[in-house]
Amino acid sequence: MKDKYFCGLDVGTSKVCAVIAAFDPVDRQLNILGLGEAVCKGLRKGVVVNIDDTRQAVVEAIEKAEAIAEVKVKDVIINVNGYHIEGHLQQGDTRIPRSDREITEEDVERVINSARAVPLSSDRQIIHSIPLDFRVDNQSGVVNPVGMEGNHLEVEVLLVTGDSSLINNLDKCIARAGFGIQSKIATILAPAEAVLAPEEKALGCAIIDIGEETVNLAIFIEGQIKYIGHNPIGSNYITTDLAYGLRTSFAEAKRIKEDYGQADKKSALDGEIEYLGVDGQTKYSANSEKIYKIIKPRVNEIVDFIVGEIVKSGYKQLIPGGIILSGGGSQLKGICRTIEERAEGIQVRVGRPRDLKGESDLVSEPKYATAVGMIEYLLRTNASYSFQDLAAVGRGGFFEKLKKWIDEMF
Repeated sequence: MKDKYFCGLDVGTSKVCAVIAAFDPVDRQLNILGLGEAVCKGLRKGVVVNIDDTRQAVVEAIEKAEAIAEVKVKDVIINVNGYHIEGHLQQGDTRIPRSDREITEEDVERVINSARAVPLSSDRQIIHSIPLDFRVDNQSGVVNPVGMEGNHLEVEVLLVTGDSSLINNLDKCIARAGFGIQSKIATILAPAEAVLAPEEKALGCAIIDIGEETVNLAIFIEGQIKYIGHNPIGSNYITTDLAYGLRTSFAEAKRIKEDYGQADKKSALDGEIEYLGVDGQTKYSANSEKIYKIIKPRVNEIVDFIVGEIVKSGYKQLIPGGIILSGGGSQLKGICRTIEERAEGIQVRVGRPRDLKGESDLVSEPKYATAVGMIEYLLRTNASYSFQDLAAVGRGGFFEKLKKWIDEMF
């Protein structure tokens, strides 16, 4: 099976993570083959600011994953992140011209393409076009219109767009590293695939990916993504606050955050915490109360965005599936309890990649959800590898096409 594998490449602000996995068509699970990580200094707030530094991190991460998986990667699935990602709801419609009025996959493709035909500025490009709701002769709530009869087919589509120049810079990093791009996926869609249970999506839930310099949010209602949001303030700002507040290095501040940081007083540890100053030699100490007071304002800012964005979406009362956290920032002690208190009763949990086999322990932490989820998203949504337009698959024949594609692959 190793000759048919995928590589999900999470290009983040502080690190690049590569996950290599194969798809098992029998139990329909990902078989994790390898994992590689590398420090990355070529991004800021999710976008490339230094192509060569990013290229080097990409090469290092993939080489580490290749060594464990014992395979050679040619193409990668990459995530597109940053403040420039936007979601737009668009409507499409088409007439059914045939006398039998039976809707075909070609009609579905045509109606989605009509929704995509929205004027975009020259600096924007479509990353995803996600059909949310079909209507046949004004009957809404149609999940799969193929085979139905009607005169008029309409669709509501979520178009996810990004800045063309920023996306092209990421493309250059991958190309200069010597790899092809199999697919591009908006960051927030990936962890949703890896950590959410189908029941949570069906009930209604929010997925929050807390990264180093960005927080991404998506809301699912009745199994469909309905809303996306982005905040350019992530967990690295907590690290920076600790570095300044304790007068220590960023590396030491990150260690303190991960080992002793707490989002609420109930999670605070007793006793003095020793750390090194900026020079790396002078010893200092601080109690947990001081660390909590340094961290708390930034935590409040992040939580305010999360809760505020859910309220802004209009779906706060429609997510009984709760709030699910992913990303490295979700590991901050007490963060779930803090969000629950501010969200007034909505349950919050930390999500971890699920339903995996093979070397699954390698990717069990929330910070690997994006890399794993990109592979799962590709497998679920597009058997033809074309990620620029979901209309290429359509809903009606997806499983047939997926089965045919899997048969060809394996």
